[in-house]
Amino acid sequence: MVKSSSIPNKVYKFVHKQDAFIQTNILNRNFSNDWLTIEDNGRIILKGSHGQGYAWDGCSPKWVFIDITWGTPDGRFDVRTELPITYYSSMFHDVFYQFKADIPLSRIETDIIFKQMLLQTGFKLSDIYYFFVRLFGGIYGKWKTVATTDHIEVSQTSW
Repeated sequence: MVKSSSIPNKVYKFVHKQDAFIQTNILNRNFSNDWLTIEDNGRIILKGSHGQGYAWDGCSPKWVFIDITWGTPDGRFDVRTELPITYYSSMFHDVFYQFKADIPLSRIETDIIFKQMLLQTGFKLSDIYYFFVRLFGGIYGKWKTVATTDHIEVSQTSW
């Protein structure tokens, strides 16, 4: 677990301490910061090896009431990864939303990547989760990039 550096008494549910990548068909976009690299060949790398690792709370929203965490379930454990089935999808989606003002991806592209990753795991509620990120994702502010494609494929992952 990792404590938040900006939210008092906050401990994140998940911490990923290794780099992870997805290969997409989104070409000719470049970006890099401490947590994320987007290469012009379509590879997107989340840098979990940076600092104490990349920390997030899984699928949103979640909140604590009477010492119980309530909110969007992260699903069953995936037999391949031994992690919640939405683990990698929510991790990449979270880092995209975190850096939305800087990355060369639009909100719709980010949400489609999320859905594609959920579908690859066989998550049965992928359409419902996608519907809700499309419905409510806009409340998290403006995106720098405007959509350029809606036919996005995730062809390879590092896990």
